Amino acid sequence: MSSDPVIEQETRHSSRGCCNATKPCLVTATLCLCFPIIIFLAIPATMSPTFTLDPASSIPSFNVSSSRVAAEWTLIFSVENPSKLVPVKYTGMKATIFMDSAPLAHAKVEPFVQKAANHTNVRAHCRSDLPRANKLSIKSLVSGLEHGAVRTDVVLSSGRRLGLGAWWVPVFDVSVTCNDVLFTAESDSGGLTLLAGTAYCTLGLFGYL
Repeated sequence: MSSDPVIEQETRHSSRGCCNATKPCLVTATLCLCFPIIIFLAIPATMSPTFTLDPASSIPSFNVSSSRVAAEWTLIFSVENPSKLVPVKYTGMKATIFMDSAPLAHAKVEPFVQKAANHTNVRAHCRSDLPRANKLSIKSLVSGLEHGAVRTDVVLSSGRRLGLGAWWVPVFDVSVTCNDVLFTAESDSGGLTLLAGTAYCTLGLFGYL
């Protein structure tokens, strides 16, 4: 026995109506679920971390010869996570030392996780071993080491992820610049230490996002 065509047509129209009515509901439900997550991530993502160079940073040893100049650099960064809820993972961190805009040395830092509302000290060991060339940066380095006052710029860059349960959500990378960092000679050793008051660091534009 065949079905009534009118009934079949009404049934199809009814099914389509249900589907059309369900789609907005699903979209609304998805937005309701995602919106708190977006807000939860957006707020800490816009809270800028704070970076400073610790006074314990130093040039513990160096050697200047007629053909080469070598120096060991110990950079200690103090990192503050301002969020009281969200941990941060730093990856691919790299510290680079510049003099007269020319790189002298760099070092990679192991990835680490920083808990919420936490201060973490990050240590980077750099070594520069360069030929004594007729370059402004090399001349400045040699002169600074010989006179006990080395002035450099330090750049720290890193990837950054925010912790959300079992997931780490990537946000903008950070780039930190510490200008006019001054190391001065100690009276009781052959090394140079960071002069207090010269460890101010600023975030690049995307570090605030």
